[in-house]
Amino acid sequence: MTFPTINGIGLPVGFLAQFRSLVARKLVRNTFVFSSAEVANKAIPFLLLPVITRYMGPADYGKVAIFIALMNALAVFVGLNSQGAISVAYFKLRPEELRKYIANVLVILGSSTAVVLFSLLIASPLLSARLGISRGWIFVAATMALAQFVTLINLVLWQVEQRPTPYAIYQVSQTLFSTVLILLLVAALQLRWSGQLAAMAISTIVFAVLSLFFIVRRGYLQVEIHREYIRDALAFGLPLIPHALSGWMLTGVDRFYLTLLQGSASTGLYATGYQFGLIIGILAASFNRAWAPFLFSRLESIDTQGKIKIVKTTYVYFIGILFLALALSVVGPWFIRFYLGGQFRAASQFVFWVALGYAFDGMYYMVVNQVLFMNKTKWLATITVSVGFCHLIVSYALIRLNGSVGAAQATTFSFFLTFVLVWILSSKVYPMPWRFWRYPSTTEAA
Repeated sequence: MTFPTINGIGLPVGFLAQFRSLVARKLVRNTFVFSSAEVANKAIPFLLLPVITRYMGPADYGKVAIFIALMNALAVFVGLNSQGAISVAYFKLRPEELRKYIANVLVILGSSTAVVLFSLLIASPLLSARLGISRGWIFVAATMALAQFVTLINLVLWQVEQRPTPYAIYQVSQTLFSTVLILLLVAALQLRWSGQLAAMAISTIVFAVLSLFFIVRRGYLQVEIHREYIRDALAFGLPLIPHALSGWMLTGVDRFYLTLLQGSASTGLYATGYQFGLIIGILAASFNRAWAPFLFSRLESIDTQGKIKIVKTTYVYFIGILFLALALSVVGPWFIRFYLGGQFRAASQFVFWVALGYAFDGMYYMVVNQVLFMNKTKWLATITVSVGFCHLIVSYALIRLNGSVGAAQATTFSFFLTFVLVWILSSKVYPMPWRFWRYPSTTEAA
C-alpha cells in the first residue's frame, strides 16, 4: 500500500497534522507548567505576608527589601549574564563540547564574583552606613548572587531539555524550603529581619549545591579551560548588562532612594504595597507566555482582517488589565488593613500606582512581540536602557516632591513611557491597523 506524499516523502496525509497537533499540545503543556511554577513561586511569599508582618515592623521589612535590591544589583555583575549563552550552546555544540562550555561559564562566574567581592571590600563601609545593614550581610548578598547563578544554569538546562516537571518541582521546593525556614527563624525564634535574610541565604546556598550536583550527575561538566568558550559566553552576556541594569533600575533603585531619603520604615511600607501591585505583573507575564507563541504563529502570513482581529483582541486586553488594576486598587488597601495590621496600613497608598504601572507593563507585552518577531532587539534595548536611566532621575525627583508615594508614581511613569515608546517602535517595524475603524471590513489594507 502506498501513501500520498508530503513534500516528496511517503507519509500519510494525516501524519503531519497529527505531528503538529502533538507539538502544539506539548508546547501548551510546557508553557502551562513553567508558568504555574513561576506563579506559585511568587504567590507563596505573598501569602506569607500576613504571618511575617505580625513579627516584623515596617523598618524590619525595609531592611529585607533593601537587602534583596542590593543582591539583585550585584547579580547583574556576578556571572555577567553568561548563563544565557548555555541555552544557545546547547543546540550548537556536541555534548562533550557543551560540558566544557558550562565549565568555562563557571570560570566566568568565579572570576566576576572575585572582582565583585574585591569591590565590596572597598565599598562596603559606605554601603553599610547608607543602607543600614552590616558589612557581613553585604557579602552574604554577593554570595547569594553567586549561588543563584549556579541554580540558574541548572534551570536553563531543564528548559532547553524541555523538562518542565523537574524545573517546576525544583523551583517550588526551593520556595517552600525557604518559607519553612523563614517561619522557623522569624516566627518561632523571633529573629525578625535577620532571621528572614538567614533563611533566604541558607535556602539559596543549599539549592545551589543541589544544582551543581544535578549538573555533574547529568554529565554536564568537564573542567577544561577554553578561551574561545569564555569569549563566546562573554560576547553573549556583556551586551546584556546595560539591559539587565536598566531592569534593576526600574524595580530596585527606588528602594535605595527611599532608604537614603525616607528611612527603612518607608522602604518596608513601599515594598509591602508593591507586593500587592505586583499581582497585575504576574498575571500579565503569565498571559504573555500563552499569547506570544500564538501571535508568532500568525504574524508570518496574515491578512488585514487577521491583523484587525489581533488589534481588537489587544484593545480588549488593554481595557481588561486596566480594569483589573483598578479593582486591585480597591481590594488591596482593604486586604492590607484587615490582614497585615495597623503598622502596615500606610502601605495601601502604593497599591494603585504600582498596579497601574504593571498594567502598562502588561500592555507593553502586547506590543513588544511584533518587535521581537522582526528581531529589532537593538532598538528595543535602546528604549529600555534609556527609560531605565530616565527612571533614576524621575524616581529621585518624585520622592523629593511627593514623599515615598513618589517612588510608586515613578514606577507608573516609567512603565507607561516604555509602553508608549515600544508601541511606536512596534508600529514602525511591523505595521498593524491600530485605527482599524478606518478599514472597510472587506477591503485589504494597503
